[in-house]
Amino acid sequence: MKAVPAAVRRRTAAARKALPPALAYAAATAAAAALAGSGAARPAAQGGTPAAAGPASEWTASTASEWAAAGPASEWAAGPAEPALVCGTPELVARGTRRGLPAPRHLRTADGDEGDEESPYGQPLWFDPQPRLIRADGTEGLEFRDFFVVGDVETLEFERWSSAAGESLIETWTRTETRTFRGRLVSIFNPAWNETELWDAVGERRRGFDSPYVYFGALRIPKPRAADDASAGDAESEEEDFDEAHIRLPAAPLNIPVARVESLGAGVQYASHVVNLVVPGFGGERVDGDDYAQGLENVTQEFYRHFPDVYDSIAVVTADQQPSSEFTAYHWNVRNPIRGLGREEFDHSDYFGSRGVLRSVEFYRDASFTTTWTSNHEIGHQWVDYWDWTAITGGIERKGWAPAGHTPLLFPGEVLLGAVLRPIRRVAAAAGGGEDDGGAETAYVIERTPAPSLYHPTTLYRMGLVGPEEVPEMVVFEDQGQFDEERATAPDVGAAVEGAGRPVHVNDVIAQHGTRSGPVDSSWRRVTIVVSRNEPISLEEMSYWNFFAARHAARSGVTTFGGMPSFYEATGGRVPLETAVEWPGGYRIVNNPPLQVSDAPIDPGEFRGVRLDEPIPGAMTAGERMTFAGRLVSAGAADVVEVCVRQAHVGGPPDDEGNFIRVVTACDRPAGNRFSIPLAFDRVGRYSLQMRIATRADDAEEPNETYSSYMTGITVR
Repeated sequence: MKAVPAAVRRRTAAARKALPPALAYAAATAAAAALAGSGAARPAAQGGTPAAAGPASEWTASTASEWAAAGPASEWAAGPAEPALVCGTPELVARGTRRGLPAPRHLRTADGDEGDEESPYGQPLWFDPQPRLIRADGTEGLEFRDFFVVGDVETLEFERWSSAAGESLIETWTRTETRTFRGRLVSIFNPAWNETELWDAVGERRRGFDSPYVYFGALRIPKPRAADDASAGDAESEEEDFDEAHIRLPAAPLNIPVARVESLGAGVQYASHVVNLVVPGFGGERVDGDDYAQGLENVTQEFYRHFPDVYDSIAVVTADQQPSSEFTAYHWNVRNPIRGLGREEFDHSDYFGSRGVLRSVEFYRDASFTTTWTSNHEIGHQWVDYWDWTAITGGIERKGWAPAGHTPLLFPGEVLLGAVLRPIRRVAAAAGGGEDDGGAETAYVIERTPAPSLYHPTTLYRMGLVGPEEVPEMVVFEDQGQFDEERATAPDVGAAVEGAGRPVHVNDVIAQHGTRSGPVDSSWRRVTIVVSRNEPISLEEMSYWNFFAARHAARSGVTTFGGMPSFYEATGGRVPLETAVEWPGGYRIVNNPPLQVSDAPIDPGEFRGVRLDEPIPGAMTAGERMTFAGRLVSAGAADVVEVCVRQAHVGGPPDDEGNFIRVVTACDRPAGNRFSIPLAFDRVGRYSLQMRIATRADDAEEPNETYSSYMTGITVR
């Protein structure tokens, strides 16, 4: 391993500024289970008896998660923030050319000269993380191998969370070399962390089948400033002097089945639900262009040389990391045969190598592809949201995240592609509200979306799955920026929706855009391609990507802690997503036994420091009790004085204080290296689990405490 970054500064979570507006994503609640323990001591129940849920101050919450809005803000401690995911689809649509990529817009330059489009500066291009997959049983550290950055950049700053320090650390990376790539100077960095430092950063992050990746940190990209800019270096300035590129690392559950992989020659291999292609130099166009210059057509054209043209959509995922401050994922419409969507009919499928079959290409920079939040959001952009809501409503100004391509603040119903609200929030009529005989206006408030979150009736109408008569009359609110003018948020439950609303009937939409007409899809076929720049990915990586591509096609049993179901369930059981890879002649790999993608159990080794005797079922019946029995496996097992299981439940009514998440902790004092902790799953809903280990500390009144990741993906019915 190379040396750890030398310079480290600290930044307390309490002093952390709000995340930049660009970090809001309508499907941001992929982070909905992003709790991490704060390390505060709590009274332990003895003999394995559950303790009552303690103060919420014992828990920390992601600023981009539903947890932060689950109860009174004063009860939630500051902690390791996870940024939301950023959808880049509206920007792509706004470019409005055949390729979706007009002449590259200006990028940052070393001297801030806006006239020089040939010298992007400080833009991260790619790096190869080693290992490629984070595993709970891993004993190695982490290296970002050959981290390419455009320009003559000597140092970079990187911010990551430290559980041990209880705050964010600002590290300084030092360049290891420079190279010339496509005629441009690039700087190379090779930062590395040992095993302790890796798990100090990610050990308390949520993991599991709901969201099988860990957020590691943010690369700071300096913004150029003019010499006469008085705010440069001003500590009082509200604006950050840098952009951030966020790093998420795939985290593989230990019990993912090994995929059966077949090779079609050098640089091409596939499994039952994923294809791996080696495309040398993939993403290199970004050196000359911007973050949308991926050259996806090179990937899809290579795909069609080996596989049949039978897919509605192609999802492209990178094997290495290609970080960006611009977006996490986007949906590129390449063929639209439907009228009434707010877009013209067009067919550019030939550009991608298809003969009139392909409808879209999706691009995912990292393992965010694996979550139903991101996947459902990006698939939804095939139909949504290209209506001109300003014209439909008679002039309401749209605000929120990329409002030209996302749905405005409206009533009734949740929207999975919202500009203003995340899917875990929707507008409701206030209790006792409704227009009375005197014409009094209805009062509206924010409520928590009951699981599962579904596509809005206006989306189902645009898909052709319901008729116009099934689209309810809506209220679109005039003040679209009342919660945040530039991002989608999850306001406090019960918050008032202020200002007047304008009624919108489906006939108003038809008057503006015409009647919806065109094909209605009885299924949606999507193939997933993992692109390698240099060599085929490993069997372990193939198994990881194959499993989660297959999981997106589940009919049930994959609803996340935050309430996002599979695509099939999000459509109300109307349209299945098919993700199987087909070879010419209709041949498909058959998994024996079949992949268990629904209600997958949690492996006994997922909690670092302990090993359970049995897996944790992914599905239970209300009222079941489970005994968490196992042994300590950490190096300091002899000094452990207490082992606890912390259970978080969501899905029931709020308590008297307005909290939607119920927390129960049960503990045991180990005998030797053994522990046994009974715990009830007594309510219907979704659960996550965390384990805490308390170790005897020298010369300290209180023991040292370490926490495992929150493992998500348990449903009680």
